[in-house]
Amino acid sequence: MTDSASGGVAFFTVVGSQDPQVRPGGEQGPALDLLDALLASGEAVSEVLLAWTPGAQNAAWPGGYDAQRTALEQAVRDRVPGVRVSAVPVQVTPNVASEVLPVFARALGRFRHAGQARVNVSSGTPQMLEAMKVLRGSGWFGAGDVRLYQVDRPTYRAPDRPHWREATLPFLEEVLRLEGAFGALRRFDFAGARTAFAALAAGPLELPGRQAVAGVLEAVADALWWMDARDAAAAGEALSALGMQVPPLHALKSFIQQAGHAPAEVLIWLTWGRYNRAAAQERTADALVWAVALHELLVVKLAEQAGLPDTERPLTAGDLGAGLFDRLKADLAPELLNAQGRLRFLSLRDKLAVLRAPTLGLENVDVFDAGDRRTAPNPPLAQVREWRNLTLHQGRVPGEVDRAAVDGVVRQLLGAYPWKQPWARAWAAHPDACPVSAAGLAQLADDLHGWVA
Repeated sequence: MTDSASGGVAFFTVVGSQDPQVRPGGEQGPALDLLDALLASGEAVSEVLLAWTPGAQNAAWPGGYDAQRTALEQAVRDRVPGVRVSAVPVQVTPNVASEVLPVFARALGRFRHAGQARVNVSSGTPQMLEAMKVLRGSGWFGAGDVRLYQVDRPTYRAPDRPHWREATLPFLEEVLRLEGAFGALRRFDFAGARTAFAALAAGPLELPGRQAVAGVLEAVADALWWMDARDAAAAGEALSALGMQVPPLHALKSFIQQAGHAPAEVLIWLTWGRYNRAAAQERTADALVWAVALHELLVVKLAEQAGLPDTERPLTAGDLGAGLFDRLKADLAPELLNAQGRLRFLSLRDKLAVLRAPTLGLENVDVFDAGDRRTAPNPPLAQVREWRNLTLHQGRVPGEVDRAAVDGVVRQLLGAYPWKQPWARAWAAHPDACPVSAAGLAQLADDLHGWVA
C-alpha cells in the first residue's frame, strides 16, 4: 500500500497521445516530464498508476495506446527501480463524468482520506481533463492529499521559471472555459466558439502562451464561420493573419487555397458540408433543405461546364460560345425554343433538357433529374425533393424520411458529377475525408485541442 505512512507518494496519469514521447524515439511527453520534475524535487514516488484506453489507436504509435502504455511503464521502471506500477483500463466515454469518476475512484480509493497522490493533468486526453475536474471539483477525495500538476510544452518554457506547476483554481477555471469553447467548436457552433476563444484571449491567463493560442483559435473559429457561410475567400483572409504555425490546419488551408483555382468545385463542397453537418446532428429538416440545394447547385455548375451561363432568361447566340447556339438549336425539341427562337432556360427541368443535347456530349444526366409528377428518371432523388417540399410547406418533417436514403442520393450525385480537379474527385470517392465534413471538422477540433494541451 502506498500512503502517507509509507513515506511515498503515488503518481497518476492517463496515457495520452504524447506519452511517453510524441512518437517513438522522439521528445518525451508530459507524464515523464512531470515524473522527472517530482523526482528532482525530492518526492519519493513509490507507486505509479497508468490509466489507458485498451485497443485505442494512435497513428503516431505502432500498436496504439496499448503499446504506449507498455513503453511508458518501462520508462517509469527505468527511472524508479522497484516501483509498483498499476495499469487502470479506462473503457468509458471521454468527458462523461458519471462514467469516468467510478473508474478513478476505484484506482485512487485508498488516497481518499489519507496518502498522497500526484496527478498529471496535461497528458492531452479527454479522460485526463475529466479526471482533473472530478478529483479537484467533486470533493470526493476529502482530506486526501491529491495535487494536480500542469506541464508546459517545450515551446512555452521560459528559462527563468519552472516548466511545471500545481494546477490552481484559476488554472482549473481557465481549462474549463477552454473546454467550453472547444465544445462549441465540436457542435459546429462557430460563432459561439469564436466568442468564447475571444474572451479567453482577452486574458490574463494562468498558463504561459495560452493567451496567444486562444487568439489563434478565435481566428480559426472565424475562418470556419466564413466557410459555413460559403465564403472561402473570407475564410482564407482570417487564416492568413495567424501569427504562428498550427499543424492541424494544414488540410483546411490547402482546401481554402484550392478555392482560388476551382471556386465552383469548392462551392459545391461547402454546400455539401452544410448538408453533412446537419445530417450528422440529425437535423433532418436542415439536411433535406441542403440536400436539395446541393442538387440544384450541381445542375447549375454542370450547365456552366457545358458552356451554358447561370441565368433564368432565354439564351441568345451572344450568350454562348462560337457556333454552340446553332448546334444546340438543331438538337433540341421545339418546346425548348421560344417564339423568338431563343433557348428556354428558366427552370431546372429546362436546364436538364438542354444538357441532354447530343452536341454537349454529357453522360448520365438522368442521375441529376428528379423528373416531375409524370416521370422520374431518378426516383430516389424525386423522393428526397418531395420530402423537402413537404417539410417546407407543412412545417414538419414527414415521419417516413429515411436519412440513410437521403445520404445515399447525395453521395450518388457527388459521384456522378464530372469533377475537373483531382482533389475534388478524391473527395467525391470519400466525402467524409473533406475538411468541411462533419468528421473532418470533428477531427480538426480534436487535433487543435491536442495542439493546445
